[in-house]
Amino acid sequence: MNAARHFGFGFYERDQNNFMKVKMTREGDTEVKFELLAKIEFDSTRKRMSVIVRTPDNRIMLVCKGADSIIEALLKKGQKSLAATKKFLDEFARDGLRTLLVAYRYVDEDFFESWSKKYQDASKKLVGKEKAMEECAA
Repeated sequence: MNAARHFGFGFYERDQNNFMKVKMTREGDTEVKFELLAKIEFDSTRKRMSVIVRTPDNRIMLVCKGADSIIEALLKKGQKSLAATKKFLDEFARDGLRTLLVAYRYVDEDFFESWSKKYQDASKKLVGKEKAMEECAA
């Protein structure tokens, strides 16, 4: 949370209609609302947690936070900022600090609808629920 605030993003409210409000201080305290569409909790196998939100411009965005080694392995190859990020991660590790990475990706409506149905179906299974949800979460 401190890092997000440092970079100008502060989560400050979630209402009963699943809207999250974020203040963007670098934009002059602009309030931005995101609709929470899905939340995939952290677990020790995935070593990450994810949320899927609808942005103010009506796009669907997956945001994932987790262990640097896990997130790095999932990134698209050739990310320009990865080399600089790895340098900082190495410095923080030498200082004994724990690090997390945050990544995002936009997904199209059809992909999200298909995934959401599979995830909901998996959550209702009586047998094999955990495995089915794990596969959807991945």
